[in-house]
Amino acid sequence: MCIRDSYPAILDDLAARRCAEALGLKILGTGAILILAKRRRLIASIAPGLQGLKDAGLYLSDRLVQLLKEQAGE
Repeated sequence: MCIRDSYPAILDDLAARRCAEALGLKILGTGAILILAKRRRLIASIAPGLQGLKDAGLYLSDRLVQLLKEQAGE
């Protein structure tokens, strides 16, 4: 088994995502990490994390925020 088959790369940058996909790597974004944390009961809500990302200057479209919250059951 190859390491790239076992562990996803955590990426948000579009260019990095495209590069990883071209290499056949599995990827997760920060939104997915927040959803996993909520599902594992490590956080109560993904909303503060998403707001923190926006406050730090990361662009998240309203549609993406809505989709992530739906996936998290919020």
